[in-house]
Amino acid sequence: MLRFIAKIDTVNRSVGRVVAFLAPGFMLILAFEVIMRRVFNSPTSWVHETSQYMFGAYFVLGGAYALVEKAHVNVDMILNRLSPRLRSLTDILTSVFFFGFCGVLVWYGGQVAWKALLIQEKSMTYLALPIYPNRIIIFIAGVLLLLQGIAKLVRDIRTVLTGDLK
Repeated sequence: MLRFIAKIDTVNRSVGRVVAFLAPGFMLILAFEVIMRRVFNSPTSWVHETSQYMFGAYFVLGGAYALVEKAHVNVDMILNRLSPRLRSLTDILTSVFFFGFCGVLVWYGGQVAWKALLIQEKSMTYLALPIYPNRIIIFIAGVLLLLQGIAKLVRDIRTVLTGDLK
């Protein structure tokens, strides 16, 4: 079981590192837009929508990476006062909300992604960019987040039972 959750960690760390390369990409195209608009008085028609899609993928795919790296926001002033076992027990109890969120994200996200793929959904803008890849990315991000949450839950249960923090 520990090898399986280590694999989940590895996958989410790898996805996070790959997705990190999107940030400079959308910063560059936004800088390009500012220069075109302000310096050459010739705004583009594609930058706004493209950067939205890139940032959306960056944001949702970064969730599982943030979970594995313990980068999500916590109420540290309370949790840091608890023993590791009690902190893990608190995480186990509150994981109900996390898994509820992930369940909705995966279930609804999967349905929306499937429908978008079937109809080859496109944006209703002049560019008519395909939307279905982003819908699929939301579903994949939900699955990755769910798997990382399971890995965290297994670790928390282990900590509560044994006191081991690994």
